[in-house]
Amino acid sequence: MEKVASALNIPAVLDATNNSNMGEMGGGVLTSKVTSGPTLGSASEGGGGAMPGTNLQQSPSGGGGLRRLHNGRFAPQAAREEDLKEGFVSRVRNVVKSGDMAITEKKKRIRIRKKKVTTVLPPGNSGVQQDTVTLTTVAQKKKRIRIRNRKRKQPEIVAKDDGTSPVEGRQSKRPARQHAKVSTYDESALDAAIEEQLGMQSQGKGHKRKLGNVDKDITMEAMIAAAIGFPRDALTEEEIEAGVVSTVGSQEQANYIVVRNHILATWRENVNTWLEQETVMETIRSLHSKLVASAYDFLLSHGYINFGVAPAIKAKVPAEKDKASVVVIGAGLAGLAAARHLLAIGHKVVVVEGRLRPGGRVYTKKMEGEKVWAAADLGGSVVTGIHGNPLGVLARQMNLPLHKIRDQCPIYQPHGQPAQKDVDNKVEAEFNKLLDTCGKWRENKEHTADQVSLGETLERLRLSSGVGLGQEERQLYDWHSANLEYANASLLTNLSLAYWDQDDPYEMGGDHCFLPGGNVQFVAALTEGLPIFYGKTVKAIHYGNEGVQVIAHNQVFECDMVLCTVPLGVLKKGLIKFEPELPKRKLDAIQRLGFGLLNKVVMLFPRVFWGTDIDTFGHLEEDPKNRGEYFLFYSYAGVSGGPLLMALVAGEAAIKFERTPPLEAVTRVMSILRGIFEPKGIRVPNPVQTVCTRWGSDSLCFGSYSNVAVGASGEDYDILAESVDDRLFFAGEATNRQYPATMHGAFISGHREAAKIARAAAARMAPPKPLIPVQKDMRLYMATLADLFKEPDLDFGSFSIIFDQQTKDPSSLALVRLVYDMPVQMPSRADTPEVRTNQSVPAEEQLHLYTTITRQQAFDLRDVKGGDREKYVYLCQKFGVKLVGRRGLGPAGDALVVAIKWNRAARNEGNEGSTMQKFS
Repeated sequence: MEKVASALNIPAVLDATNNSNMGEMGGGVLTSKVTSGPTLGSASEGGGGAMPGTNLQQSPSGGGGLRRLHNGRFAPQAAREEDLKEGFVSRVRNVVKSGDMAITEKKKRIRIRKKKVTTVLPPGNSGVQQDTVTLTTVAQKKKRIRIRNRKRKQPEIVAKDDGTSPVEGRQSKRPARQHAKVSTYDESALDAAIEEQLGMQSQGKGHKRKLGNVDKDITMEAMIAAAIGFPRDALTEEEIEAGVVSTVGSQEQANYIVVRNHILATWRENVNTWLEQETVMETIRSLHSKLVASAYDFLLSHGYINFGVAPAIKAKVPAEKDKASVVVIGAGLAGLAAARHLLAIGHKVVVVEGRLRPGGRVYTKKMEGEKVWAAADLGGSVVTGIHGNPLGVLARQMNLPLHKIRDQCPIYQPHGQPAQKDVDNKVEAEFNKLLDTCGKWRENKEHTADQVSLGETLERLRLSSGVGLGQEERQLYDWHSANLEYANASLLTNLSLAYWDQDDPYEMGGDHCFLPGGNVQFVAALTEGLPIFYGKTVKAIHYGNEGVQVIAHNQVFECDMVLCTVPLGVLKKGLIKFEPELPKRKLDAIQRLGFGLLNKVVMLFPRVFWGTDIDTFGHLEEDPKNRGEYFLFYSYAGVSGGPLLMALVAGEAAIKFERTPPLEAVTRVMSILRGIFEPKGIRVPNPVQTVCTRWGSDSLCFGSYSNVAVGASGEDYDILAESVDDRLFFAGEATNRQYPATMHGAFISGHREAAKIARAAAARMAPPKPLIPVQKDMRLYMATLADLFKEPDLDFGSFSIIFDQQTKDPSSLALVRLVYDMPVQMPSRADTPEVRTNQSVPAEEQLHLYTTITRQQAFDLRDVKGGDREKYVYLCQKFGVKLVGRRGLGPAGDALVVAIKWNRAARNEGNEGSTMQKFS
């Protein structure tokens, strides 16, 4: 629906929410009962300007294979440093096999002093040298090159993509907390290594090759794996569950990790090829073939290698689909990624989508008028960190350039004058300090911080410290608050003090970029060849032992399993009826998590009047209640194909914006722009077309992206991701604890669920097998437990308890240890355990018993009156648990030990001067 803005002589003011392509929410599925045919790979279905990627690439000034030169013109894409660096490209490995070159592995720590982060090589010289992994490589002589336009500031800002609205600019999701980020690897070292690799390519023919430093090579591969999201010296929960090694915590695990990292790095060198297992074996000794097979199968099935849209990858999709049938509800990035992966491994798949276009909250609209046009990303718009990002892989496969977002962001006062630089710097530093103080306060108040809001705490600290008392200082403080609300799509008073930034340790590293021409190009490539039913609103899902039925209007889709990728806002509204009803645990998590709002005013002008040397600029508001109203502007002139400017609306202002007439909104924005530029003698023309988003009113999402609200925690993302009866699965950014509120988080969740679906389908078809427990190297396992319990979270009497500090959820698991002095007989519930009266009893004369209980039960146990006997009886009778030895903890206990160890190591690495501890 278009509205004419006569007062400004604006010919097209469009309310994006009323556009027909924002239609109803979607569902539908796989069966002979389906009467209407699907659209195969149509990226241009629906109205409202959903652009097919091919059209955007044909533009002479913006997408596809074009790159922007320094003078503002565009030229055909050529090999350049930025393109090559993106996604670990061109890491040339020249392999020889003139006998195996054995690696004498040593426990060697390579210190990277720049950021005080220690990269730990896999364990080696442990008396079993013949079992260590051996690589055979020849590396070209490396030559460092300088990339003048690629200078990194300290430290690089890490932005969080919102999944619905552009995340780009001066600050990231944690705009004032970047220095407190717990990094899993050294970004500067990785950048330097990539630049060295680029230098390798510049060497002429006939250059003599020398054997590379294999230890350094292994370290580099470990950093690449860490950038993708793998612990450097531990297994992920997915790997433990998949049983990738027979002995957890052994030399076998250390060797597996080296192999895993090598496979990941090898494929990332050339993502346009299909990496065969035999190719991997060319660089690894044959005695490790089982480890190669285990790592290769895991990485392939979980979509970490051989994924994407390259011709070589698509050629591997089997023509005949003979595995289980799956219906994917939603054609966003999560649904498209899952559907492609399921098809690639032989499943029968259809996608049902409520809109008349694919992409979901990733939506590129073509705007045009008066001989200018541009591609505007009304939803997700930023590739947030290219190190390890799967969207960076897609861009490389599609040969698309990426535009690095520049971090310069001038801020203007309400009446147009630039903010004083010294005052701006002062307020920013004070805002950072207040956030740090919030972090310290929540550590001291951990039992109540999950019920307190970040905004309430910030305001108390601001008043007590006297920050933002002057008019300009207060306006700048409000700007930073609005920026934080924009990054989290929520009012600060709604965010949990304890967990609002729980995903910080996992943020993707590297530059944050725009895709010239819009992210519709990703969507178009992912939809190619997929059977998609558009305009199907799912009303109900019936699941049981016989399969699944998905009801969409008057159609019924039947299948073996269903993947639901609808936004959290739809689940909160209860618009889909699940039969049987979802478990209460999942329903509670849905209600606890927050789902917020970010809106935009997008304007196409006849020319660029704001300059081409910056990508962002800010604007201050006089009234604190309006702090998020058009507080940040983004220039897309260099990436959209035309003079496009975008104003963001966050926080409380984003909620009010839903009810603001488009003409009124555009009038206000133009007043701000003219107040900034016309005093400089720059005439500001009227826009030729504008669009106002209304994501909160969209019946297919009811908001923008998720956040951790007061009372919620990071564990709620995991609960939302849990499958039900191996029939009903969930994906989307709100199911990804590590990468919520991001486009790549949605994409990764699709691959994760595709692997779970494939595993569940295989288990259903296979005959039942006896459970073979994973063996543990008990010597190393005992050492790990002893190390963890050196710093118990709770310690009373003979009891010690440790928690996974990544979650404060009362229902999360805790590990309990009870110490008996030897000799001792196992007591009955009425017996009294021997209390430790002599703390110097040798360890070999003590008996350690373990069990797992919930976090809340741990505090209840601590508060039981009496001594060890009373607590022991309470533990056994009230909680109904049994104490076991080290061997009896089971998979849940083992996974808890792994999680606690890894999170403690990550936490310790974040502390200045500390080093990453190796998990065995």
